[in-house]
Amino acid sequence: MGHDEWMPTSKDAPVRHLWLLRHGKAASDAPWGGSDRERPLTARGRRDATALGARLVDKQPMPGLKGIPRLQLVICSAAVRTRQTADLIVKELGGHILFDSYRSLYQADAGDMLQYVRAIDGGVNSALVVGHNPSVYQLAWELLAGQDDQAASGDRALLETHGFPTCAMAVLTLEAPGWGDVAPECGRLSGLFKPPY
Repeated sequence: MGHDEWMPTSKDAPVRHLWLLRHGKAASDAPWGGSDRERPLTARGRRDATALGARLVDKQPMPGLKGIPRLQLVICSAAVRTRQTADLIVKELGGHILFDSYRSLYQADAGDMLQYVRAIDGGVNSALVVGHNPSVYQLAWELLAGQDDQAASGDRALLETHGFPTCAMAVLTLEAPGWGDVAPECGRLSGLFKPPY
């Protein structure tokens, strides 16, 4: 989707848009006997991340994303594979996006990740979090409205059926006036994607 087709951002937006991405396919071992944190992307992982970034700037919007504000912030785990995934996507988007990387997101659970989401600056309306499974999937699940919301009751089922392989991305529209207000079951699924892109 072209940048010119994304909606302008506003500090007064009544909703927030959260993009949750699992890192691309990584090597089974780190080079030179390194730790799990140092496992790099494989050729497929680099290809998938680059293709996803290219799709986000394509003139044909990805299904469900028309009208979603352009990304303003990327937050990722400091593990090599998450950082490489985020770098490739940001490069395709033109590189003009705020970028924060945290070592503590490497082993963060869904609750820890939610704390990072709640700490996002109020001027940001659309943010991408690049992390690891099962935490990314679990956070998406927890933020989606449950069975009591009939309009959104299929979102969790779709997420479960779709699965969350490497380089999968869920885009959530959150009914929250500010990031600090983001709470379980406040979201709707705007888009769910997985390779090939």
